[in-house]
Amino acid sequence: MRGIYSAGAVAGLAAAGLARSFAHIFASSSGAINAAYLMSEQTDLVAAGYAEHLNTQSTFIRYWRLNKLVDIDFLIDNILRHSEFPLNVKAVIDSPTILHVILTEFMTGQPFDMSSKEVAARDSSGDLLFEVFRATTALPIFYNRVIKIAGKKFVDGGISDAIPLLRAIDAGCTDIVVVTTRESSFRRKRTTGFKRGLGRLVLAKHPRSLRNQLLNEDKLFNKTMNLLQKRRLLGGDIRITWVAPSDKSRLVGRTTRARARLWDCAQMGREDALNALGVSVP
Repeated sequence: MRGIYSAGAVAGLAAAGLARSFAHIFASSSGAINAAYLMSEQTDLVAAGYAEHLNTQSTFIRYWRLNKLVDIDFLIDNILRHSEFPLNVKAVIDSPTILHVILTEFMTGQPFDMSSKEVAARDSSGDLLFEVFRATTALPIFYNRVIKIAGKKFVDGGISDAIPLLRAIDAGCTDIVVVTTRESSFRRKRTTGFKRGLGRLVLAKHPRSLRNQLLNEDKLFNKTMNLLQKRRLLGGDIRITWVAPSDKSRLVGRTTRARARLWDCAQMGREDALNALGVSVP
């Protein structure tokens, strides 16, 4: 649900006239879905998808449903494929912008990049993209499903590369907008104490490499956050604009469902994006 912040941010990018300005977009988890709505120029739908269709009135999150606390199938099949306002996946794969969706390989815990152009080559209808989104949002424990694509097993991309900034730099991108759903001071630390013991128990049937990714310090995430804080030292031709939550009290949690709080977080994301860009749009 914290992805509603980046949903607001992509709406801000669209309001600033940047929807068609990117050569590449690198994203994982809910960020990949939000990026697709930017590419299809449907950003008016994305925040509403969270606030109006995944709130307390929906069946998306149910704490008593232990085998599927968060129903990613509902997200993909009832929201993204909605009969009245579906995500235009054909527009995404046909876009000159290349969307790189980061997945996590289940057996190795390593990141895997699947691009919109690769999806187009495999399936010209774009339907495969829905399965890629199902995979990159497949949260262990909360959703507890493994998604198979082209013979490989995948789970949530945010586990292995939540902020794929280094991938963008390696691809030769120079003018980069980074949207994070965490404030600038946040770091992912090693799980300790009771939570670690419980995590090891719940994840007992998962490969060791994936357990380590989930329970230990996320060094790549922390390295990227440190780099963002010192981005002016990069020099050269790389210019980074960072959009991050400006008010921690307005940032929602993973399972926040209150409609008003969700809409407020989306509004903060939009405001933060426009402020970071130095653009004044009502």
